[in-house]
Amino acid sequence: MKYAVSSMEMKICDRNTSERFGIEPMVLMERAALSVCDEIDKWRDSLELTRHLNVAVFAGVGNNGGDGVAIARLLKQRGYYVNLCVVGDPVKSSDLFLKQLDIASKYDISQGTFSNIRDNKTATGFDIIVDAMFGIGLSRPVTGTNLEAVSFINDLKKEQGKDLLVISVDIPSGISADNGQVLGDAVRADKTVTFNQVKLGQILYPGCEYMGELVVADVGITSESFMGKEPLAFFYDGNALELIPERKRDSNKGTNGKVLIIAGSRNISGACILAASAALKAGAGMVRVFTAIENAEVVKALLPEAILDTYEDFEPVRDKLKAAFDWSSQAVIGPGIGTEGKGVELVTAVLEDYDKPLVMDADALNIIAEDEELRKKAANYATGSKKLILTPHMGEFARLKKCSIGQCKVNLLSYPGELAGDLHATVICKDARSIVADSNEKKIYINISGNDGMATAGSGDVLSGITGALIGLSMSGFETAIAAAYIHGCAGDIAAADHGRYSMIASDIVGALSKVLE
Repeated sequence: MKYAVSSMEMKICDRNTSERFGIEPMVLMERAALSVCDEIDKWRDSLELTRHLNVAVFAGVGNNGGDGVAIARLLKQRGYYVNLCVVGDPVKSSDLFLKQLDIASKYDISQGTFSNIRDNKTATGFDIIVDAMFGIGLSRPVTGTNLEAVSFINDLKKEQGKDLLVISVDIPSGISADNGQVLGDAVRADKTVTFNQVKLGQILYPGCEYMGELVVADVGITSESFMGKEPLAFFYDGNALELIPERKRDSNKGTNGKVLIIAGSRNISGACILAASAALKAGAGMVRVFTAIENAEVVKALLPEAILDTYEDFEPVRDKLKAAFDWSSQAVIGPGIGTEGKGVELVTAVLEDYDKPLVMDADALNIIAEDEELRKKAANYATGSKKLILTPHMGEFARLKKCSIGQCKVNLLSYPGELAGDLHATVICKDARSIVADSNEKKIYINISGNDGMATAGSGDVLSGITGALIGLSMSGFETAIAAAYIHGCAGDIAAADHGRYSMIASDIVGALSKVLE
């Protein structure tokens, strides 16, 4: 797992590195500048050019600008033609920025103004632009000359395309490091070199789309500088199999999980097929589908591996469910069951009579969002060894949280934890960046696998099936939800590569699970 830090967490870490461990800020700044220059050298070397390259360094007047001035000096010493452009109010200059300017002047690094570069852009012919105007401390919209400079860089990139490298220092200017929001406008970088820790705004939307290639450079700010107070958020980008226990060689279909899928209704058959097939592909030993009798033939035809139980609309389901409850080791309820009549009856029976790990999705979530008594039963479900995982998309989450979708998006890093606490459960809040929170954990997980092709009907049913398969393993609810969200996204990425983001469908995600877990 890797940290995703806020601007305040990073500033405290920086300060501890200097004040507690004695590494001077100028040393860190020099290392940061060297790491950016090394990335620029790699790009130059990949072009196999013999001529000197022309660089424009846009430096703000804060510490990020200090990095930029140091980069300008080092690049000139490496043989680049460098144009240093200071953008910002000199009165607001930081001490480190002024120190770097003083050093640069001794190496005959001259500085120009934005107007000089803007008015002579056609004659200058830049190969590389270094964006060092704003770092991770930006919290207000970019305005004035800074905004003009951002637009200038983006316009130049549009004109020159691949012939121009735009590289941002720590974070593209105009992006909030805390939430990824675009503050007025922002530089669209080809590459961003950040230092030691990934920032929240670099993996959250829309900021992540402005990063280009994100390079995390080691400049000497280590995890010890957190002084035992670890950051709130983390993410994962490794091998999916490392998130789940190794499958036992002597296991059998009974010991690998018997998953009960309570899904579908008289007019909806696809939900139970997708959830059940995903559970099987995610490693469940056996799957039992409990659905409306109208779905019997399609389940038999498309999912011969599943056991099938059906109910008719006129008959009570509680007695029929008892045998399925006794058989199963874990269950999923919700996809396509409807929010009235049988749907309410099914959710009530599960919350009152079931006593094993449970995943609630889709209509089951909408039902408890509207029924206060059932909501209380859900909040009291996860007692003893029982686990409860909720997998709401943003609309369902808003209903559970009793707020607008807009409010949920603004509070994406805090609301899932609050809802998890209210319902004593684990929550996977599904969005472009899904957030996993747990009532017993102080941390949150940000899932970075997946793509916009997964915004397709049935994708959530696939996640509920994967989660249902994993919830019976020897992991906490938090660990289970993290693994399920990541595996789901990885399968979506493979499906997008195989079928295209526009054309992929939910069953393609199911089909890709075998490649994720091979």
